Amino acid sequence: MLSKKLTSIRARLFFASALLLPVFLGVTGFFLDRAFQTSLIAAEKARLQRNIYLLYSAADLPGRVLKKNEKPRLVMPKELRDKDFERINSGLYGYLFNDKKELIWQSNSTSLQTPPTYDQISPELNADQSAEIIFEFDNENYFVAYSDIFWEVAKNREIPFRFVAVHDSEDFIAERKAYRNQLWQWLGAVGILLLVAQTAILRWGLSPLKKLAVALNAMQSGDTRDIEGDHPDELQDIVDNLNQVLAREQALRQRYRNSLSDLAHSLKTPLAVMQAKLSQVSADEELQSLAAEQVARMNQVVSYQLQRAVSSQQQGSHQRADLEPIVQRLLNALQKVYSHKGIDVKSTLAPHSIFAGDEQDLMEVIGNITENAFKYGKSQVLITSELKDNQLLVSIADDGPGIPTEQQTRILERGHRLDTSLPGQGIGLAVTADIIHSYGGTLSVCLSPLGGALFQLTLPLAHLS
Repeated sequence: MLSKKLTSIRARLFFASALLLPVFLGVTGFFLDRAFQTSLIAAEKARLQRNIYLLYSAADLPGRVLKKNEKPRLVMPKELRDKDFERINSGLYGYLFNDKKELIWQSNSTSLQTPPTYDQISPELNADQSAEIIFEFDNENYFVAYSDIFWEVAKNREIPFRFVAVHDSEDFIAERKAYRNQLWQWLGAVGILLLVAQTAILRWGLSPLKKLAVALNAMQSGDTRDIEGDHPDELQDIVDNLNQVLAREQALRQRYRNSLSDLAHSLKTPLAVMQAKLSQVSADEELQSLAAEQVARMNQVVSYQLQRAVSSQQQGSHQRADLEPIVQRLLNALQKVYSHKGIDVKSTLAPHSIFAGDEQDLMEVIGNITENAFKYGKSQVLITSELKDNQLLVSIADDGPGIPTEQQTRILERGHRLDTSLPGQGIGLAVTADIIHSYGGTLSVCLSPLGGALFQLTLPLAHLS
């Protein structure tokens, strides 16, 4: 089912878009998500850096004189200006470590928190440097910024301290989740909108092809002589070339018609003389009847060949031909011609065996094959028809010598004959095949159940009105 749909250009383009669009939107969403996450991390880093600066500014050394061997101790105010450092479990926490890796101060917001160790943050001392990392303690993820400062307590005397600001990742995760939800919802909506737009664009973009198909149908049905209408630049060159080809074909067909007209005119007078002379002869009535019938048939053939040069079915006219009377007419004539052979003919035709085409074409097809059956058959000829899948199937069999398998295709070629002992030019079957193919039918040759050749024809079936 899918392969049938993909024979359409519109289906192929839509299917390709349906495959590529999710990939494109997925890659776009991935990079947008990464960009947003990077911006969130940068904002966290900037915020923690400001908090480090706040801790710097709040720290101070006591102004009193230190005792001997007493180390200076930084003093932090009871309350910091940033209220998040004061509110318990606010998510923002501050710590201060001395040079012995001891925690000497922590903000009021850490009352219910387990503080990180010095080594958890960084075991190495990085003077005047700050870094941000994500690490886990108390089974939670945190953003951490720290700075190692050498504080000058006396001339040529400095003591290192580590200022640490910690912020939990709840706000970060919540913002990222909300953004992702919105991002994929909007990208999904955009994807659906783009598919709808793509469908509309395809319909609009391929409409000239539909218009071209309508113009071709009008030309084929005989309403117009060529392909009419204005077409896009990409198609106009094709249309112009097709019209040139059609014009040349029409000119060639006109020359054929003129030649056949000349031929018909040349044969008309001799045939008229023969027919008039036959009407005066009174010797053998049967011979007279046969000759008159064949002269009339010759007139009919000439007229038919003239008509065939500008075939009515190619010009779009819709005709019908009943198979049964044509078969009976041909059998009556052929039984007289081959009466010396005593051919036993049986015809089993399905009711409503109506050919969707020209009567003369059907007579030419059935006549050529049936005449071969009489010519090469020994004593039997069988003609049958059946209706199947809106097609008319006709079989003509004989009990003659048959046709070898390797020759069953070659005999349909113009000028090819198997038996040169009998009269003929070897064009009857080729003409028959051409007519059948012009209607979209088929002609096949195989072994007959009677022992000779079996010709099977598939022709279009006319619908009953």
